[in-house]
Amino acid sequence: MLALPQIVAASKADLASSSEYDAVIAVYPTVCPVLLASFSSIAPYTAVDKTFGSALTVVPDHTVPGGRLILAPTGSIHGDSDDVRKFQEATKAAMKRAMAAGSVAPLFYFPTKVDASDDYSHYVEVSLLGALAACFEPIDVREHYEKIGKDFDVKKIGFIAAGAELTEQRLAFVNAVETGRRVAKDLGSPNCERMTPIRFADYVEAYFNTQSAIKMTILKDADVLEKEYPLLHAVARCSLSVPRHFPRVVKLEYKSDEPSKVKESLYFVGKGVTYDTGGADIKAGGVMRGMSRDKCGAATVAGFMATVAELKPKNVNVTAILSLVRNSVGSNAYVSDEVLYSRNGLRVLVGNTDAEGRMVMTDPLCECKERVLAERKAGINIPSRLFTVATLTGHAIRAYGPYGITLDNGPARKANISTRIQAGGHILGDPFEVSTLRREDYAYVAPGSTSEDVVQANDKASTATARGHQYPMAFMAVASGIDQFGLDKEKLDQIAYTHVDIAGSAEELSGSGFSLPEVTGNPVPAFASAFLL
Repeated sequence: MLALPQIVAASKADLASSSEYDAVIAVYPTVCPVLLASFSSIAPYTAVDKTFGSALTVVPDHTVPGGRLILAPTGSIHGDSDDVRKFQEATKAAMKRAMAAGSVAPLFYFPTKVDASDDYSHYVEVSLLGALAACFEPIDVREHYEKIGKDFDVKKIGFIAAGAELTEQRLAFVNAVETGRRVAKDLGSPNCERMTPIRFADYVEAYFNTQSAIKMTILKDADVLEKEYPLLHAVARCSLSVPRHFPRVVKLEYKSDEPSKVKESLYFVGKGVTYDTGGADIKAGGVMRGMSRDKCGAATVAGFMATVAELKPKNVNVTAILSLVRNSVGSNAYVSDEVLYSRNGLRVLVGNTDAEGRMVMTDPLCECKERVLAERKAGINIPSRLFTVATLTGHAIRAYGPYGITLDNGPARKANISTRIQAGGHILGDPFEVSTLRREDYAYVAPGSTSEDVVQANDKASTATARGHQYPMAFMAVASGIDQFGLDKEKLDQIAYTHVDIAGSAEELSGSGFSLPEVTGNPVPAFASAFLL
């Protein structure tokens, strides 16, 4: 289902008409003597054009495999704003060009040594992930190709880099991260009918049934969901009139097989709104477009669990809860001014039904809190980190553009959770910005009357609201009860909570023409780098 091309450590001898490959892709910052010495075919072009080799170019060369030499310059890699994405972008574009030329077994060649310290310590992995991204199509496309009998697989990728070795450890990590990204793209990319809550859960079930390291539970009964996750159920209420849109909650659990080596327990809650109409506060004026991608939080959490299943890390236990609903509109939709009880027993005043993401994650977040407290009561005091992951707000894109955002509560800030994610994402080409939770965010959601305990939202879009991507975390912290386990408690009683808004990074910011953008699979690489490397 998610078979990756074989990645092979090649040798320089393979650059000369090897039958194993059908193209050579040279990746380099600028044209240099080493490149010219490696491929005599480009000398006539550089002799008459000083800019030759500064853009993606296909050169006929009978001395290389397949007769295809593809020049893939990264451009500058030493500027203040340059980062490892230069390699990712170059290899992805070059792979697409090689495939368009008919290649199914390209050989990537890095002729010049890269200073693999700090920013570029994982340029090999990032380069391979760029190439792998180019040769993957999500499940809806694969199903179509199967229907029309089209073969689209890249069979093999060769790799040579001056001064760098493609070790088994590197290769295993790349394969695991790419497997996770492919699961995330399969779940996040398809349209809202191909990936309803039920079909999303079916995919997860089919995939993780093959992974013995993962324990899986799927909750289907609407009465159970209403009891256990009342805020989630309120969002799903309108969809209950359409059986194929029924909600699901999926739980995935990984336990290290060497408990003595576990350093932390991670708990992820993923927002899986398979389509967001906005509900009664309906998205009007064309802004409903693209809301089939509002499930990318749950998709990437499932993808990260696939990476965990591949690597089977000794140092962590990981639990994931996927909240899968459709935010429909109709006579049974939840509405503003309703007061609902959260799992934590707090009265939630609904301010905007288009703020459904925080609603569907709050009760699972509360459950994660309960699990941490139960473990501590049982004498298990491993540091626990809680996360909500969502394409939550347009404000995130307004504030930071194409980057993911992390925000910590006090205990998470003291444990450097956001900075770990930012540092991990930086070296794997999945960059993050660190935002800050402030007292104003709690003030926004504080009760204004004795009729409620917490206010879910105002009546405006997040983009029209000050601190529009920060204050939703304050709501989730209060409504789940996590705010009661902050820095004002003894250290052993604190609970670290980090909110991750991936509205800007879960997909490219724009598509081609009127089409929807490409789903990226981020932040699977950042999470893998921060917690599994």
